[in-house]
Amino acid sequence: MVYTHSNAGNVNFLGNNQLFKQFRLVGLCVLSLLGLTAINAVQAANECDSFLSCCDTGKNCRQFYLGGIVGADFGTLNKVPGNSTVVPNDSLFTAGGTVGMRYLRNDGAWRFEFEGRGREQIQERVIDPSVGGADITIAARDGWSTMVNIWGDYNVVETVDLYAGGGIGAGGYRSVVNATQAGTTQVASNENVSNFAWQAGGGLIYNASNHIAVDLGYRFFSINDMTANGVAFGSPFTYPTNYAASELLLTVRIYEPFRRWR
Repeated sequence: MVYTHSNAGNVNFLGNNQLFKQFRLVGLCVLSLLGLTAINAVQAANECDSFLSCCDTGKNCRQFYLGGIVGADFGTLNKVPGNSTVVPNDSLFTAGGTVGMRYLRNDGAWRFEFEGRGREQIQERVIDPSVGGADITIAARDGWSTMVNIWGDYNVVETVDLYAGGGIGAGGYRSVVNATQAGTTQVASNENVSNFAWQAGGGLIYNASNHIAVDLGYRFFSINDMTANGVAFGSPFTYPTNYAASELLLTVRIYEPFRRWR
């Protein structure tokens, strides 16, 4: 006890504690970054009539945007090596939105955005007369994803661009397994699962004006393998589940939505 007390008294928390020094260094870096951000914000305000969008100077030409997405998923549910795929290919509706920033360049632009989307349920139902007319349903419901994307736009002609890129984030759904026999539930699972998700793709953009763009694109989207829990014949069990899809999406973006159009 005496040694412990003596050692604590010899540690200078404000000077010698290494953990505090690391936090102090990180704090100084964060404050410096915030200071530079504030300075840049003031400069942007002085040069432009909008902080979010500044295309009046060639030094820092950027445009804030909002977008809406609708499209079709051609999804695959529970593709596990060694087992038959539960739903090999099913068409679903998907919709969502984006918020991002476009940085213009001589031959196109870079777009950095946050995207959120929902997906219609994907489901397979089988009635098997060989096992007493068992009614089996396997589904993924309430599908969602949140992604951070980077897209590169390449100008082809005056109003038409090609783009390619991808993103990473998270995705999930409610994994459902239900099997009944003679009106009695034998297997049941209804659990929300989520994991790392990624996507990649490209498409064609039509720039209707300086403020409106419409694009038609393809993406491959995938959520990594997950494990869900259920109850089978009174005993708990686990099973693997995953989701992947080829997607055809129509997106409408509005640049500078909070700035008076000129």
